[in-house]
Order: sequence, then structure tokens, then C-alpha cells
Amino acid sequence: MSEVTGSQTIWHTMTEEAVSKELPVDPAQGLSEDEAAKRLQQVGPNSLTETAEEPTWRAFLRQYRDYMRIVLLAAAIGSFIIGDYTTALVLFLITVGSAFAGLYQERRAADSVAALREMMNIQARVRRDGRTLEIPLEEIVPGDVALFEAGDRVSADGRLLLAATLEIEEAALTGESTPVLKDTDPIDDPEAPLGDRIDMAYMQSSVTRGRGEMIVTGTGMQTEVGHIAGMLQDTEEEKSPLQKQIDGLTLIIAALAGIALVLIMIIGLTVWDATFDELFVLAIALGIAAIPTALPVVVTTILSLGTSEKARRNAVIKQLPAVETLGSTSAICSDKTGTLTLNQMTARALVIAGHRYEVSGEGYGFDGQIRHIGGVSETNLDPYLLPMALCADAVVQEGELVGDPTEGALVVLAQKGGLTVQGTREEYPRIAEVPFDSAYKFMATFHNMTNANGDAVVRCYVKGAPDVILARATSVRTDENPAVPLDGTTRP
Repeated sequence: MSEVTGSQTIWHTMTEEAVSKELPVDPAQGLSEDEAAKRLQQVGPNSLTETAEEPTWRAFLRQYRDYMRIVLLAAAIGSFIIGDYTTALVLFLITVGSAFAGLYQERRAADSVAALREMMNIQARVRRDGRTLEIPLEEIVPGDVALFEAGDRVSADGRLLLAATLEIEEAALTGESTPVLKDTDPIDDPEAPLGDRIDMAYMQSSVTRGRGEMIVTGTGMQTEVGHIAGMLQDTEEEKSPLQKQIDGLTLIIAALAGIALVLIMIIGLTVWDATFDELFVLAIALGIAAIPTALPVVVTTILSLGTSEKARRNAVIKQLPAVETLGSTSAICSDKTGTLTLNQMTARALVIAGHRYEVSGEGYGFDGQIRHIGGVSETNLDPYLLPMALCADAVVQEGELVGDPTEGALVVLAQKGGLTVQGTREEYPRIAEVPFDSAYKFMATFHNMTNANGDAVVRCYVKGAPDVILARATSVRTDENPAVPLDGTTRP
């Protein structure tokens, strides 16, 4: 069954027929339920392996890895030895209290992650026994024929069988923010990077346009995302900068206290003629006084406040010191472009008929305005904004985009210009369309509308590459005339 796991097979160089033979499956019928159950038992669920949950007692003891708590425990033991039971109890409660506070915050974070995982009960569409079914994501197995469309997340790694104007955003794997136009032709280069394997789809990438079908070639930890998760799990955990600083301070304090203890013992025995018991009690007392007993409590409290603030902003912190680590970051290594992005596109300027406008706002939020540069413009922007709303498949709701990022930016621009995109699409329903294709580089939609005389007409709105659109255009719109012929003097 090594063929089923596909751990060593170079799938992107194989034809669809070869993949179907390698993972015995008829793409038109899909796997049978019995065969899918056998493969699921063999390869395991389609999920990323998680590290074993740390026992509570071990998580509690881990809080004592920093030296300050160890020194405080030593001071508590010293206080108990000299008979100062009150100080010993206070020191002990301080260390235990701060340890419990850290443990409590970590458990809250773990519970939040578990709750998010339960909420994300993702279903996947597959073809089995000739029927299209929705099954839990974890039940997908190598050889399944998976189906997806715009707005879906790819459920596993797979070799594409169908790519109908299919574009997939793979920024998490490749670092490229623009969606990749997919195809089904095999790639000749066995060493082709992930971004060039356009006949493959990868787990957890987002479908922004079109629809597709694929034969699943890898699930769970055998996917590209699984390989990354495996490397992260093998990474050794290091102390945060704050923990290192506190450990260094603790060692300095402990060293000074130890030197003071030795000097007091020497001076007391040789100069003061005191007894050893008296000097021992005095030295322990001075050593305890030199230790900042409130430091662990103060640090834990501050980190807890930082964790709570992050939680308020929808960020889950697994361990308290991680809050401070972000603040200590002095350099961030990025990809070859040297940029970090939100994978969002925003229209910043609009140029039409001799006018230029600035566009405010960020991302896919509708907060923003279109302002004219160089004075007041009485130009009606609706004829220019209508195509942005109608000749697009993207949907933007509450700052979230479903569809192509470029289309999303145009939809947001139309909304900022005063159009209600959803209402406009309902008012002028699409009756036909020419989907975007890389071969002809444009998209066209047709809508029932009325002209200036109130007569019913069908209008076509087109968007695409400038050279392609201009080559097909016969007129240009200006403030004075909505249809100036494009000729030798006006055509760019």
C-alpha cells in the first residue's frame, strides 16, 4: 500500500491516467465506501499529528525552570531551617501562587485552541461509488476524488483532474500573495518548486476562482503542510529573552548573596567572636533580604495582562513568556520580496476621463472615501463603478473575502464610491457571462438594464488586461461625451 500513501512518488510529473493507476481508483466513480474505510484504517485520519498533551503535574513543575523560583524555594527552606516559619510560608506561597498563575493562563489558552478546533468541523466533498458526498475532513484518504470550488479550502494534497478557470491562493506555502492559475497538464521538471506545480493542489490552500477536481495523493502528515508541521514539532524550545534576563539577574543576586554570606561568616568568626549558629542565622536572613521576592509575582501579573490584551484582539498565547518575546523582536526574516503582507489587495487610486482620485481605507473593509485630486469633481462615478460591482464574482462581507483578491479590491472600491454592491447585483441580475481565462485575458458579464429612454437593453461589462480591452474597444467615455470614437488620434 505504499502506492496509496504516495510518500516517494513525484505526482506532478505523472499523467492523470498514471495517477489513477498508481492509486487504484476510477475518477468517474471514486472509491467505494469499503475501500475508503480500509485505506483510512491503514493511513490514519487526514489531520496533523499533535504533540501529546502535557500532564498537569509536569506543566506545574515546568513553571520552576526559571532560577528565581528556585532561589525563592531555597530561601523558604533556609527560613524554615532557622525557625522563621512565617517567612518560609510566605516565600513558599509566593512561588506556588505565581506558578499556578502561569499554569492557569496556559490552560486557558489550551482550552481556547481546543474550542476553536471543535468549531472548525470542516466538511469535504468527494466522489464515492459514483455519488458526490460530504464527509468530515478527517475521513479523506489517498485515492479519493475530491471536489471544490471558489470559497472552499483544499482538503488534502492532490493531482488535479479538472481545472475550470481554477485559481488557488497558496501564500502559506509559496509566499506569493497572488492566486495561482491551475492546469491539468503534467510538469516535466521533477524538481519544480511548489509554486510551479500548477497541476497540483495543496491542503489548506484557498480556492479563489473556478472549480476543480483532484485525486488525493497525500493526507495528514504526508501533505506539504504536514511536513512543515513536522519540522515545527522537532524544533527545540528555547527560553524567551525575558526568561534569560531574569535567570541572569537571579544568578547575579544569588552570587552576591553567597559572597555576603561567606564574608559574614569569616568576619563574624574572626573579628566579632560570634558563634556559628548566630552567624548562620544572620547570613541566611541577609541572603533572604537580598532576594526580590515580589519579582515572580510582578512578572506573572504583567505577562497575564499582556495575554488578556492579546486575547481581546483574538490572539491566543500558549505560554506567558511568548507575550514578551514579540516585544523583544528586533528583526523579522521574510521571503525574497522583503515584505510581509495580509494577502489583501486595496485600490489606492482611480484615474478616469482626465480626473484623478485618491482612495482611502485598508484591506476589504468598506470604511474609506474616493476623493478628487486638484479640486471638486462633478463627474458621476456610477458608470465606472458599475462594472466593478457587476463584472466580478468576488463577495466581500464584514471584511472577509470569498473570491479573487483583485476582484475583491474592485468590489470594495465600488462600495466606497456609494454603490451597494449586493443591491446592485440584485437590481441588475447577470443573464450570461464569459468567465475569465488566461488565454483571452478578460471577463465579460451581461445584464438586463434600461437606457436613457427607458427601453430595455442588455449591457455587457468587461474587465481584463488593458491591451486586450483596448484592442476590442471602439469608443472612450469623457465628461462631455459618453462615446468618443477611438481612432488614430485618441487610441493610445
